[in-house]
Amino acid sequence: MATLIAGLLSAAALVGSLLFLARQTSESVHQSVVANELAGARAMTQGYEIADRVIAYFVDYPELREYFYEGVELPEDSTARARVLAVAELIADALQSNYWLFQGKDVEALRSVEAAFVSNMDDWTEFILTMSPAVRSLVRAHPLQYPYVVRKLDKIESAATG
Repeated sequence: MATLIAGLLSAAALVGSLLFLARQTSESVHQSVVANELAGARAMTQGYEIADRVIAYFVDYPELREYFYEGVELPEDSTARARVLAVAELIADALQSNYWLFQGKDVEALRSVEAAFVSNMDDWTEFILTMSPAVRSLVRAHPLQYPYVVRKLDKIESAATG
């Protein structure tokens, strides 16, 4: 009789342990999902911060906009050229960092990211590469730093010539 009671208590303890383990596993998965969404939100924030710095440059130096939105070639003046290239680097960093953020991810599965955001970033990348000789020249000069942007530029240029 004592053996039967001990066996039943052991079985009950085993079931209780398995239920507790299942609950812990479920909570661990939930914590991982939340942590990943927070990391994604932080990474998106970095992209927005870069874009904000670009906008601040355009507010301080409105004459720079034409080098990114109107297809104007790099200026000859060294000070103006340095400013344009600084903004070009910020823009290229924003384009590349957003690609790294979503590379290999199922965006629709990320609850914190709208699929339209990724599509808009692709459209903006294509627009900037089409309209800005400064960004094109910068990413061509640094292909290892901007591999996604260079691949996107290659597609744009091959579509234009082919």
